[in-house]
Amino acid sequence: MSAHDNRLYLENLTVSFDGFKALNDLTLYVEPGELLCIIGPNGAGKTTMMDVITGKTRGGFGHRLFGSEVNLLQMSEAEIVASGIGRKFQKPTVFEQLTVFENLELALAGDRSFLKTLRARISTLQRQRIDEVLQIIGLAEAA
Repeated sequence: MSAHDNRLYLENLTVSFDGFKALNDLTLYVEPGELLCIIGPNGAGKTTMMDVITGKTRGGFGHRLFGSEVNLLQMSEAEIVASGIGRKFQKPTVFEQLTVFENLELALAGDRSFLKTLRARISTLQRQRIDEVLQIIGLAEAA
């Protein structure tokens, strides 16, 4: 299997912290559209693997590609996010003082620079997408 066949390609990934190998020769291929769940006991390297994929943890050895062209080793954490790799933590984060619709509006992808955010107005297409998500998650009535 080549990197061109995969959406995410990790090969021979090794990460050490003060001599302790948090990841030891990990190889993982994720195909387009594939959903994986990574499980294991505390200390198995799950968080380290995610930190390496997202650029939070640098260093180590091995190959890390996203798609056929994007070398994650050569990118900053912000560039990795911009390429389409995101992270979802176990505890959901919502702003309780905002409505469901406003929380979804904040979650929209887009330029988050200060001036863009200050002047932002929701487009018709964005409103339609939020309405679609509200229907999918069963919260249209609570918007």
